[in-house]
Amino acid sequence: MKSKIEQILKQLVGFEITKTTRSGATECLKFGTKFRNDHKGIERQIGAFALHLQCPWRFTKDNKILVGDNDLFEQTDETGEYNEDFNWDIQGGNLRDVKLMNLLKSRGLVVKSIEVDDFGGFELAFPKNIKLKVFPTLSSKSTYSEYWRLLDNRNNESKHFVVGPLGFDE
Repeated sequence: MKSKIEQILKQLVGFEITKTTRSGATECLKFGTKFRNDHKGIERQIGAFALHLQCPWRFTKDNKILVGDNDLFEQTDETGEYNEDFNWDIQGGNLRDVKLMNLLKSRGLVVKSIEVDDFGGFELAFPKNIKLKVFPTLSSKSTYSEYWRLLDNRNNESKHFVVGPLGFDE
């Protein structure tokens, strides 16, 4: 499985993260630019590749975490008092959304290299020593469990590469 994942992810080398969206807690990173009309006929930037993350992940620089998946459940004001009405699921209304948007504004997040582990996890290296580390932590063998997926949108039909506790599925 490790060599197959490495082969799939190597396609990202040279592509820049150009956009991020979110569906619930799933982060959707877009690499490169590709537009497609959605089911309503609205043109959307889907990326040449889209990486959907459903397991723990974090962006780091040197010895600092820039943003991590659990920042989703934190308010945007890191020093403010806790707000009992805080709703993490509002787009742009949580710390993760804000920090990711700021990170992408800095531009230049072009994938330089990848490293894959034995558990379906990986690390993408970017310039300025920024890294994205994805590390599955689920031991369940449920057929409905998924760590992450990579969508190859370069052709008219999207191709999905799915990695979960049962291995790799295409």
